[in-house]
Amino acid sequence: MRAVVSVVAATVAGGIVAGEPGAAAAPIPRAAPTTTSKPIDDWTMHTALGLDMGVGSTISSYNENGGPSATLFYTALRGTYDLPHSFQGLLTLRQWWLPSANHATMFGVGARYEPFVYPYGRVFFDAAFGPTSTNFAWAFGYDLGGGMEFELPDAPGFGLGPYLRYGSVVNPDRRDSNDGRAWNLGVSFTYHFGRAAAGASSAPERRASPRGSYRISIPDTDRDGIADDEDQCRDTPAGPHPDPFRPGCPEADEDGDGVPDNVDACPVTPPGAKPDPKRPGCPFIDSDGDGITDADDSCPTRPGPASPEPSKNGCPDLKKPHAVVAAPPPSAQDEAIAPKPVKKHHVPRPPEGQ
Repeated sequence: MRAVVSVVAATVAGGIVAGEPGAAAAPIPRAAPTTTSKPIDDWTMHTALGLDMGVGSTISSYNENGGPSATLFYTALRGTYDLPHSFQGLLTLRQWWLPSANHATMFGVGARYEPFVYPYGRVFFDAAFGPTSTNFAWAFGYDLGGGMEFELPDAPGFGLGPYLRYGSVVNPDRRDSNDGRAWNLGVSFTYHFGRAAAGASSAPERRASPRGSYRISIPDTDRDGIADDEDQCRDTPAGPHPDPFRPGCPEADEDGDGVPDNVDACPVTPPGAKPDPKRPGCPFIDSDGDGITDADDSCPTRPGPASPEPSKNGCPDLKKPHAVVAAPPPSAQDEAIAPKPVKKHHVPRPPEGQ
């Protein structure tokens, strides 16, 4: 039986290594990045292989001469196929290496459920049952477990993490009526062909690192391109006008007009619908309507022409002579009502003494 387990383990391990991307014996120079096509969605894209290894203890004896609380080792090989609603079909070969050269080997079927999937890993629960062989009898066994596997960032498709399992074999020794029960804690390894192909096709070209291929990913909460360990405003994007003195922070803009306060001539007044072309962030105000903004108009309440002299800009020209407007000629009605001239007759005075 041990020989069978060894052969199966070597076969599955060979399949995992053969499925790894980039498993060539000799590295070749990295070519220029090219556009990769989406992998073909066939049955292999929904298949995964896994290996569990752990150590635990028996809860009850697996034979009539054994006792409880004996140390055991656990190994398992499994193959899964993706099903709808986060379920996977499961085929497994599980081995409990029991004390006193005893063993329990189960050829089982079951299911795996992944209720929570995160960018960095997934939580899983699984169960399997099937015929189980010991040194003393063929019996029925089952196994329940759960754990979490973490994705390896530089190895698409690979996941590993801790698990906890409970297993039982019904009446593993015909000389005794007790059921064998045990628990174990260990590490779960999984290689998913579909996730590996998707990761290889979408991953950017990686640069060689003299310190190794593993990197620490630092989050960027506000997605402004500044990592949280350097971002002084983690929840506020830097925006189009970043603060040169505070990484990851926008420059202050009190009036919300999109012009930073350090260049806004009117930091508390938005420009409105008609901004001033000469003063960023200020509205265009012209009280006398002469086309010159009040900020540049020396006479903001009296219209006047533009002048290169700041003191006369927008002021009326007082030295310019005013045109004399002639009175209009009299009309016929005016002549009718105008007073008539009186003609005086001269009467000679008589000489004195007459």
